[in-house]
Amino acid sequence: MALPRALRLPVMMFVASVPAACGTIGEPPHDWLLLPTAAVVALDNGYLKIPAAAAAVAVYALVDPLAPNWSIQEARFGEERYRIVLRMKSLHTGGDGEARQVFARRAAQLGSQPGFAGYEVTAWEEGIESNRPISQRVALGEIRLHRLPSPVAAAQP
Repeated sequence: MALPRALRLPVMMFVASVPAACGTIGEPPHDWLLLPTAAVVALDNGYLKIPAAAAAVAVYALVDPLAPNWSIQEARFGEERYRIVLRMKSLHTGGDGEARQVFARRAAQLGSQPGFAGYEVTAWEEGIESNRPISQRVALGEIRLHRLPSPVAAAQP
């Protein structure tokens, strides 16, 4: 019995994914091999045209889901003050509420440097820059690092 043309691709994708579910512990995953195989099968059966494939590759290159959502720039003002500027990538697939978390992570890294006991947030601001053609989320924060207290034995009477 032959499958209708509309069902061939879903069935072939399902059949191609079954061996991937049967991996053993210790082997590296081979799931990434399914994507090129499925693309070749779809091209051979006429389900996918070359312009559509090129468009998909171009969209993937622009969005790049594996790239970090935020870029961090920091400036040091003196020994204990930092300004941290975060910029979200223009084309993103999530991460709208991550600015404060990313900022706190970087501030904690700076506050855990040798000689410092933590940090205090002195300024925080979030917004959207209306760049053309696409607006971009930005966040800016300033921190002041707390020095470790000097040992009592080192204090002069």
